Amino acid sequence: MDHGAMQSTPWNMNLDYAIDWSIALGVPVVLLTVRHLFLSISRAIEDRRQGGQRHALLATVDSTEVDTDELEVDIPTRLSKSSAATARWSYSRIENWITNKASATLYLGSVVHLVAGATLFALIFLSILAVLLTSNVNLKLNSNRAGYLGLSCIPFLFAFTGKNSIITLMTGISHHRINQAHRFLGLSLFVLISVHMGCMMKSWWPWKALLAQQLSTPKVRYGLATYTTLCLLVVTAAWPVRRYAYEAFVVSHSLFLVFLVLVGLHTPYAMRFTAAGIFFYLINVLTGWCVKSKMALAQATVFQDRLTRLRMDRPVAHAPGQHIYVCIPSMSLIQWHPFTISSSDQSSFTVHARAVGGFTKKMCRWPENTQRRVILAGPYGESVQVGRSLDIQKVVFVAAGSGLGYIVPILMDFLQARRQSKASCGHVEIVWCVRDPDEVQWFQEELEMALDAAQGYLDTTEKEKEEAGLIAPDGPETQLSLTIHYTRLSFEDQESLVVPTPPHQYEGSSTSTSGTATMTTEAKKALSNVPFAGDDRVEWVQSRLDVGRYVRDQIEEIDGDRAVDIVGCGPPLMLAQLHNVVAANESLTGCRVNLHTERFYM
Repeated sequence: MDHGAMQSTPWNMNLDYAIDWSIALGVPVVLLTVRHLFLSISRAIEDRRQGGQRHALLATVDSTEVDTDELEVDIPTRLSKSSAATARWSYSRIENWITNKASATLYLGSVVHLVAGATLFALIFLSILAVLLTSNVNLKLNSNRAGYLGLSCIPFLFAFTGKNSIITLMTGISHHRINQAHRFLGLSLFVLISVHMGCMMKSWWPWKALLAQQLSTPKVRYGLATYTTLCLLVVTAAWPVRRYAYEAFVVSHSLFLVFLVLVGLHTPYAMRFTAAGIFFYLINVLTGWCVKSKMALAQATVFQDRLTRLRMDRPVAHAPGQHIYVCIPSMSLIQWHPFTISSSDQSSFTVHARAVGGFTKKMCRWPENTQRRVILAGPYGESVQVGRSLDIQKVVFVAAGSGLGYIVPILMDFLQARRQSKASCGHVEIVWCVRDPDEVQWFQEELEMALDAAQGYLDTTEKEKEEAGLIAPDGPETQLSLTIHYTRLSFEDQESLVVPTPPHQYEGSSTSTSGTATMTTEAKKALSNVPFAGDDRVEWVQSRLDVGRYVRDQIEEIDGDRAVDIVGCGPPLMLAQLHNVVAANESLTGCRVNLHTERFYM
């Protein structure tokens, strides 16, 4: 077999190893595609089955005219026990258990944190690559092996590019995770090409005449130009450049076109790989056209120069937990930043942006009562729904700072489902960590809506009518507790406030940590000017939240045949602690933990 060899590109033994590497990279994509299709079908079947059970149960309760609050046995428990043994060893349960175990994270700083599953996959692929690179070859004599393996990375490097990757559509994996694979392949390409060039130069270096002769050939010159372009791409894609000079990163990444041209001039064998890469890139562009860009007018509200709330004047069809990319041409023509859609109505939607970088800090200087034109793309991301399964005993939300913007739409969607009898779980706990209580006004409107919705109201009009005696609250009441942890007291209108030391320790709550204290009457008076002052539905705790202890206590409270939904959003350290405690405490013989997390992407 000539494998499609032509006169200009006769078959080379190194191509066999390049094909093997391509197969190694392609097999996971095929398996993940099959998994995505299987899970989509199984979830549709499970949703229909549980919907039938729920309707049958409601019909039974209505026919017997028995109030569910008077039943001694919890309805979801009764239903879940009949299939607990089967569900415990189902594919979805085993995959969920493996996913939680693989999410254990070694936190080494805000930039470096190693996730067990991702690290394991990286080591497996690096081992395969090392075997292919060194098998039956002396790299000093045949450094082309590394070059061919690098060429075979190009199609996959482009297939894993962009927010609208065809791989995301096929596998259901978020574009953030796909981008991690893109970076891995980019670094692999850089290392392989470095080995290829380094071995070549080392073999020529002792003979200056040979070195000069080789450097004068067009093939080597194009090769050096290709490597220089690749070095620029790698350096400008480093985290500090993306973090502090995003425009430089975007502009420099357009050099990929120069790289493709130069590598094609360097060797004709590259054409089949670059053609495949361009094909996948065009597919991604076509996929992106399905996600139409939108124009809107935005008005900003700035809180303490630390957070900006943008309200767009047009609706966007989205699911809870999804985010949208925003470009503000008056600030930057090339910067697109993702923001979670924190709330929406029939005519507008809202996002919250915390000031963490140059772009978001500029947003905090947005003039009041000023509208600016923005460009929107999306929405993107996975939809997160909680409390739907009949065996869910509790829903737990953990957020830090502006991370509550990810929590709020998921919470409101759950409360809406409760009103429509699509969610059986009636116990929700929210823990929000802020630096000072003044930050609560960032999401004051959204939290007030959620607290009212938990009592059966979905808007303020309904609540006003009920208070006037015109109507009764509609929908089931949800046991919702909101605990706010803060570490200091500082307000815009006051120089300082000191909370008196309480006479007794804070006990009896799952949010307690060692040394945590409840507030005295004097402390409550000091907090009289902050949102929710005097609201018994909100509890204030002056301490840092012990995430590990809190989540462990929540898991231990769940019955063995039940489940708990946990949703978290915050900085990498908090999410690492969240993943680690779930990985350490979940077992196949205990309760099921459905963990959904989102970190601050910068």
